[in-house]
Amino acid sequence: MSTNLNLAPVPEVLTHRTSARRPDESDVIRRRAAAGELTRVARGLYAESAGWAALRSSEQHLVRVRSFADRIQDGDLVSHVSAAVVFGVPLLTPPPTRVHVTSTGADRRTTNATFVVHADLDPEWNRPVVTTSDGLLLCGLERLATDLALTLPFADAVVALDALLCRAVERELVRAAVARRGQKGRRRALRVVEFADAASGSPGESYARARFDQFGTPAPVLQHRFRSAGEPDIVVDFWFPESGVVVEFDGSVKYQRSEYLHGRTPQEALVDEKLREDRLRAFPEVRRMLRLTWSDLLNEWVLRAKLRQAGVRMSR
Repeated sequence: MSTNLNLAPVPEVLTHRTSARRPDESDVIRRRAAAGELTRVARGLYAESAGWAALRSSEQHLVRVRSFADRIQDGDLVSHVSAAVVFGVPLLTPPPTRVHVTSTGADRRTTNATFVVHADLDPEWNRPVVTTSDGLLLCGLERLATDLALTLPFADAVVALDALLCRAVERELVRAAVARRGQKGRRRALRVVEFADAASGSPGESYARARFDQFGTPAPVLQHRFRSAGEPDIVVDFWFPESGVVVEFDGSVKYQRSEYLHGRTPQEALVDEKLREDRLRAFPEVRRMLRLTWSDLLNEWVLRAKLRQAGVRMSR
């Protein structure tokens, strides 16, 4: 069972809560919200507008989860997409405004302005429970993978499960847990579990692979190594040996974040990438190279056209 429980850092944004016990203070909060200084982020919860606007959607959801920890009923576990956000698991679709929890040991389903409460459909899968330093109770990573496979659309679930497999989640445990659930969503969930691959290098690569599957391409080789004597190996995101096509996903972070730059300037990184591409094109088995961005992945017709032009076969 996975023990890779690194949690996402809590964003630094100042929040304020209204309360019937503090009417004067609550009136001040509402006036500041009316003036645009504060943003209402949930019922009774406001954040400093400038700080809130600077947060990514996952960070905003994390603030909601942490802010309402004291409203979660005893024994309930933060679960589903909310647990994914706390664990720092990537999500393709921005998380909702409501916090998702599972009511352990009970068949209780509730939706209100703050929470979506899921019934406990697999009581034997409640352990181990993860407790954060500030007392937040979370489902474990295998339980999280199971819930996401059963509730998210295929591509969204692939993005999340690829990342979870990278964190040592055991595929067999998730497969068995999915099989124990009811019929609803089980076939699609089992397909997600089989399709997920820890070799995926990023959420963008995971989504690209789901799109390739949607179009019926041959299954690409992930992280394929091209080797030549006296030169460092070149590892590519996707290799389609049948058509001789290398596909690389170019997220903008590759030329912006320090962990990708390795001490280089963005300009130096671009030059290195050009030299790497020249070396790749020199391999006789490489006929074409295709670079994809998030914009390409999100536009079905553009993506199909680029794959077709590169010579990648599609059956759907």
